[in-house]
Amino acid sequence: MGNCRKIWFFVLILFCPFIAFADDLVVEAPTIVAVNERFQVVYSISYSPDKKKLTTFIPPSFSDFNVIAGPVESSSSTFIMSGGTNSSTQTKKITYYLRATKEGVFDLPEAEVKFENGETVKSKKRAIEVIKEDPNKTSSGANSSQQQARNPEDINPDDMFIRMEFNRQSTYKSEPLILTIRFYWHNVAVTRFTKFNVPTLAGFDHQELQVPASESKPHQQKYNNRVYNTVVLARLILYPLRAGEITLAPLETDVEIQVPVQSRSQGGFEDLFLGQQRRIIVKPLKSKSATLNIKDFPAGAPSSFNGATGNFTLATKVDKDKITANQAVTYSVTVSGTGNFKQVNPPLLLFPDKFDKYDPKTTDNVKTTETGGSGTKKFDYVLIPRSAGEFELPVAEFSYFDTRKGSYVTLKSNPIRLEVEKDPSGTNIQPITSMPMVTGKKVEHLGNDIVFIKTSPLAALKPSGYVFFASLDFWLLFAVIILIFATICLILRKVTKDKKNVALMRNKKANKVAITRLKQSAKLLKADDRVGFYEEVARAVWGYISDKLNMQGSEFSRDNVQEKLASQNVPQENIDLLIAVMENCEYARYAPGGNHEGMEDMYNEAIKAISKLENLK
Repeated sequence: MGNCRKIWFFVLILFCPFIAFADDLVVEAPTIVAVNERFQVVYSISYSPDKKKLTTFIPPSFSDFNVIAGPVESSSSTFIMSGGTNSSTQTKKITYYLRATKEGVFDLPEAEVKFENGETVKSKKRAIEVIKEDPNKTSSGANSSQQQARNPEDINPDDMFIRMEFNRQSTYKSEPLILTIRFYWHNVAVTRFTKFNVPTLAGFDHQELQVPASESKPHQQKYNNRVYNTVVLARLILYPLRAGEITLAPLETDVEIQVPVQSRSQGGFEDLFLGQQRRIIVKPLKSKSATLNIKDFPAGAPSSFNGATGNFTLATKVDKDKITANQAVTYSVTVSGTGNFKQVNPPLLLFPDKFDKYDPKTTDNVKTTETGGSGTKKFDYVLIPRSAGEFELPVAEFSYFDTRKGSYVTLKSNPIRLEVEKDPSGTNIQPITSMPMVTGKKVEHLGNDIVFIKTSPLAALKPSGYVFFASLDFWLLFAVIILIFATICLILRKVTKDKKNVALMRNKKANKVAITRLKQSAKLLKADDRVGFYEEVARAVWGYISDKLNMQGSEFSRDNVQEKLASQNVPQENIDLLIAVMENCEYARYAPGGNHEGMEDMYNEAIKAISKLENLK
């Protein structure tokens, strides 16, 4: 067996490099855009340059769109060392910038790459839906002037909101219901959520579901004939506990966004060089309340109905169909299917009087999905027959409500016969109906259930003469307990006081939050995502300063940051370094060109700027 494992391990190591270099031309494009909206289409392929050379990329015909720019090519390499074999993989990306010109659903045709050895790889077709242009979209001229004159903090409610979405508004009591909490935004620079809590769900039993990665990350979606960026914040499965109309209170959350700052330079070269300055503000959001109609079960429910809804099957079995008296047997009842397993309870069974019975052991093997629970629930009854004979075990009965048919369903198991032979020891024990009274008589040996209890006198016990209560040890222990209790109270009081100090807590957490954001910047640096990298670095530095100095959105600007740092005796060279990092990030985001080395320098400068301010209180 050991040699076989070694052989399989060697084969796996040997072929790992070949598995890693499987070629696939992947296309990334939005599924929905608006007329006159600009978007990117990215083609990427990974291959081993040691084994073949890519020679030609044949783009598709973008006849249904206007090509604004492209192709823009980028590549990256990865070195792999496996099983003593060194190899590398090359990833090549080709990016096109397009604009939609008319409404409809259009296919991006196949793109194609060719290798020097004659091999050809094609991409899959991608459908893109183009909807009507957004009438509220800011245009040039007068509308642009009005947009600039408007307070940037006055976000249109249609541009950013949060919704509670249900898979249906009416359902039966106990029937699973799906709640999706989704955030939408359009033409708003969202940075992060600063507060989010699952709403109070009075009248429901609930369980949180795993959100797929495709929905937990920002993606585009059509809503009210408009293209929004959207992300699913949470998804829950709800089980209504009562019938009638149930109203859920609005969901409240805070969102951190970036808004443009009016430049004191009044435009000109500075704005052209640095780009439009932005500051961070926090906007509260509140969803609409939701009212659900929960229907009660119809009259005429079977006696074995306990509120389970869904679609189930019932099965029973015994682990042995032939045993001897005083030997245990397990009678199992298994309920399988999909639905609300929370309401699946052990069936009420009347076993023969000559059996000892024990409470059932419940085993759950249920996976929660968007249709409710899916799997099995098993109830094991341990029985001990006390006399010989042939017995018929009771029929198990289980009822549930089928929400699709709107009717009750009752399931019954097949009867099971159990053959019990006489105990070879000749003992015939009566079933236990009550706790026997203990006497001083000799205990009989009853089969294998009870063994004789030794009644010989124990060794004589001598009192020590020592009384702990009110002794010196007692009072010392009492004093130590009081001292520990007082110390814990003082520590808890200080922790509570610190938590109430919002500025102090933000200051303490500033470095941890900045490190988290810079980790994301490092990932974007490795991926050579230039725009995303500079946005994430800027967000990390601005967020760090905002938390460190406890500055709110309305007062957060470059001049205020300089003044506040100078007032806390921060060396001018450290201030200049911080401001330079922030300005260079803004410039790099909008300036053309740039290389990987410049991104690495910017990343190191950001770490250096943050570390020099870490001792700031």
